[in-house]
This record gives sequence, structure tokens and C-alpha cells, in this order.
Amino acid sequence: MKSRERIQKRIINDQIHFESLFNFVQTEEGHKLHQGFINAIRTMFPWYWDEICGLADGSEILFEHLLVLNFANETRTALRLLQEKTIDHTQQENNPSETKGCSTVLINRTDTNTFALLHNEDNTAGLYDTAFLVEADIKSSPYDGGTRHSPNERFLAYCYAGVIPGTAFGTNMHGFVFALNALLPNYIGENRIPRQIINRALLSVANENELDKLLHGTPIAFGFCINGTFFHADNNQQRYLLNYELGPNLNSNDNMTTKNFISKCLVLNSKQYEQYKENNNDICIALNYLLHYNHYDRLQGLIVERPGLLSSRNRAQRGLEFGEIRTEKDALTLLGDRANKQFPIFMIPDMDTNNTATLCTIHFNFNTYQLIIYRNNPKDNSEPHLVYNLADLWKQNDNIVK
Repeated sequence: MKSRERIQKRIINDQIHFESLFNFVQTEEGHKLHQGFINAIRTMFPWYWDEICGLADGSEILFEHLLVLNFANETRTALRLLQEKTIDHTQQENNPSETKGCSTVLINRTDTNTFALLHNEDNTAGLYDTAFLVEADIKSSPYDGGTRHSPNERFLAYCYAGVIPGTAFGTNMHGFVFALNALLPNYIGENRIPRQIINRALLSVANENELDKLLHGTPIAFGFCINGTFFHADNNQQRYLLNYELGPNLNSNDNMTTKNFISKCLVLNSKQYEQYKENNNDICIALNYLLHYNHYDRLQGLIVERPGLLSSRNRAQRGLEFGEIRTEKDALTLLGDRANKQFPIFMIPDMDTNNTATLCTIHFNFNTYQLIIYRNNPKDNSEPHLVYNLADLWKQNDNIVK
């Protein structure tokens, strides 16, 4: 299926979600919102703005519609906040476009020799047959008369039709692996960088310091959560997992090094935990494993979160009922769970309410250098839809490090 056909099919499949957004961006408020984002992107990340323009040119999809797809979180929230002035809030909560989300399991254990990231990619059912996996190799180009250059990039990423890469999960040649959870502040940061652009930038980061600098120094417009690691095949001591919760700090200014609310958590095995807790009492640490969904666990006091989020909180409660996660099998059983009929962890298109689906379940197995992708429920011992060997991609990192 060609790119244009995929995007058109997605828009048709999810017309109920997009029609109001397409109308909103034709208004003065919607146009101003997007123009503020465009100005910020062209200043900080002009190469990713060119990527959006290229996608629009190549697909021949209406440019304003492409912007809605790439600024969807911010646009939807801005419209909802505007509507809440005249529409009862309980009606807003039942809006099907607001109930989707992802579930993630990070495991770092020595007792079961498990080091893995597993994740349900959940979204509207219209993406079920229009999302795709892309492998890209992008060479650096000069910008601003050669004073700046776009990054050299080689990565693998799961993409939504009409959206530049980075929105879901991926990995790059530097060994950075990530899967994202939507987080939902009850506000947006105007004239800042939309979530999709900062997610796209994740595919170029080379190390943890660079990632921290990106997240602290880039004023983001909306919230999200990063689950990931920098995988180095020849360094077992540095094999730990990372979880970041982020949201826009609207009170930040140009003199502040941190533009956002950020909570960083390390997922350590028992041996690493003993070493870290002696010298780093102020660092958030999760022992052996961590579960994350679509609400803030550590920034509740700083970020005004969207009320409700019943799907996320019910999935989290079900995760607690499972008890300790010890193996990949435990994680896949959790990610395939459907015990809560109204808010299942694994969502099936056409069966569950609100037109939401688990697009795929993924398993980054760092012991075997594989990305394993399931389309059917992984709890049912289903065969993977795809097993992708990441050794060649990650070997780029080994060559750089050595």
C-alpha cells in the first residue's frame, strides 16, 4: 500500500476522531496554535519540519491535515479545553478518542536472567491496518548556511500513517531503544515543540547524557513517558532501563536550563540497586521491574493532569493484582490480559468499546538482540508476526564505542 493510500485509509477509518480537529484548525484559534508550533520547530529542528513538508508533498494529502496528524495530542487537547467552556465535562470523558493508551513492562533481573522491554502499542482501530515498520538511513545535511547540520541517523521505528517516525517505539544505531506512553496534562504549551517532534528526535540520540540534554533543554508542548535503555552488548554493568515522565513547565524561562517537568527513574537489578542506593539517595530507583501506563506516577504534584483516565488507572490496578513480574512470560501474560471487560489491557478491534485496539505487542529481547512483534494476543501462545534481528543495527554502536 502506498503512503498516500495508507494516510487516506487512516483518515477515513478514524473520521470520527479527526473531523472535529480538521475543522478546528480552520478557525483562528486552531491556526494560531499550529503556527506557534511551526515557528518553534523551524527554529529548533528545521530538518524535521522539512520531513513533514516532504511527507505532505509525497503523499499529496492536504497539508493542514498532515499537521493535525503530527500535532494530534496538542490539537485535540486545545479543542477539548475550548469546548469544555460550553460542554459538560462528563460528555468529554466519554469521547472515544481520549481513552486510548499503551501499557509497558520493563524488566531487569539477575534471578531470572531477564533484561527486556515489552509494550502494548494501543491506539484507535483505524491504525490497525495502516501503521507500519520502517528502517531508515538518513545522511546529515547542512542548515543555516552550514552553521548547523541535521544528524546522521540509522534507525528502525514503528510509524503511524501520515506521521513522521518516533511516535510509538523504535531503536537506533547507537543502541538506544524506546517505547512511549501517552501522558495527558490538562493544558498545552503554546509556541513550544509538539510531542511528535521531540519523539522524532529520540531516534538520533547517541547516549544518556545527550538524551537528558534534549529533554531538559527542549521546551515541550505536551506530556509523554519514555521507557528505554542504551544497549551496549559488551558492557553488562551498564545494562539498566530508564523511565522518564515529562510535561511542559509553562513557568520556565530562557535562563533556566530545564524547560520541562521531568522525573527520571532507573530500573536496576538487585546487584546494581545495592551499589546505587549507597551513593545516590536522591535518584528514583525501581528494583527489578517497572510497569507504566498513561497517567503520571511521580509528577502528580507538579502537573495538572486530565481528570478521569479510567482506562489507564484500571489497567494499572490490574497490573498490581498480577504481583511481581519475573520473566518475559509473566509480562506477556499481563499484556495479554482481558479480565477487566470494560478496560482490558489487551484491546481487540471491533470487540472493545470506543474503537480502540492493541495494534501490536512488542518484546525487545536484549539477550537475543531481537525485536519480536505480536499481532494476536501474546498470552495465547500465539506465534510472533515478525522477529527482527537487531544485531546489525546495534553493531554500528559497537563499532563507534570501540
